[in-house]
Amino acid sequence: MLSMKEKILYIYPEDSTFTRKDITFLSMRFEVRSPAHNWKNKAATPLNFLRQLFFLCRHLRGSVAVFVMFGGYWSLLPALAGKVTGIPIYIIPGGTDCVSFPSIGYGSLRKPLMRAFIRWSFRLCTELLPVHESLVESRYNYHEPADYPTQGYKYFFPRITTPYRVIHNGFDPDFFICEKQSKRDDSFIVVAPVSSMTRLKVKGIDRVLFLAEQFSHCTFTIVGISDTVARELGPLPGSVVLHPYMPQKEFLILLCESQFVLQLSVSEGFPNALCEAMLCRCIPVGSSVGPIPEIIGETGFVMESSEREYLVNRFREIILTNSAKRHELGLKARERIAEKYHISLREQAFFELIGR
Repeated sequence: MLSMKEKILYIYPEDSTFTRKDITFLSMRFEVRSPAHNWKNKAATPLNFLRQLFFLCRHLRGSVAVFVMFGGYWSLLPALAGKVTGIPIYIIPGGTDCVSFPSIGYGSLRKPLMRAFIRWSFRLCTELLPVHESLVESRYNYHEPADYPTQGYKYFFPRITTPYRVIHNGFDPDFFICEKQSKRDDSFIVVAPVSSMTRLKVKGIDRVLFLAEQFSHCTFTIVGISDTVARELGPLPGSVVLHPYMPQKEFLILLCESQFVLQLSVSEGFPNALCEAMLCRCIPVGSSVGPIPEIIGETGFVMESSEREYLVNRFREIILTNSAKRHELGLKARERIAEKYHISLREQAFFELIGR
């Protein structure tokens, strides 16, 4: 007689590739239930609270754990329910829920009401599972003007004593693999879903476009730009090619052709696209924010400032790297992600947590 799988709830504000990865490996051992509520639609927030309450009343009983991706409006009811029932509630801080950049209109913690919901959720839950240590507390000096000298939820919520455990995002080297060995010289790729001008600045695309103007012999492929943003940008340098958001299998081809990956973000929780590109032997060039320097290590180049003159000088140094060194860095980039951030490490950490 087959035994029934134990039940887990996995709650998120909107569907994404990284939440689907978690749900996929959790489903190997557990029955995973997820509500399909889109919390990004602000007008639907009151209705979503009612929907979530109904979902929890129906499915919380008998669950062994509840995982919530990001802190926000959607994390408070599960955290409260966990306090009442004793069922462990794990919130996964992922980036925007731990930072505040009022000058560019980014970060959930710059919004007073959202900030309150996140603070209550983080206090009430069983444990926090940030994807990187920098989301807990870290010095910040990349983007000017710096809104705060420090970012991370402990900086903004110093009284929170909830235990935390860092569990990095994980990646599958068997999926992100390039059979083709050759790369187009001086080709750079950026992969970032961008649906607004604010998002464009947060992901550093404005700096990428600036570099494209200065280095016309290089090619810059940008994946994830919405039609609305593309129209707002107007005429672009001939070296820039824009693509809308596309499935992983499609942009995998572009990753395999590109020699470098650019991640000049103002803020990052744990950049999935950077790691996926590195698995495809793209040499990483990233800003000195959050986990990016740690991810890159000795396999690429870190930009210490977003100031334009600095970027030009540093970029000039990067493109002088000879062919042999580029090949070596590409191989090392793949090895680093496969070793340090393999999807199996995240799977193991989650299963240990539930078993405990």
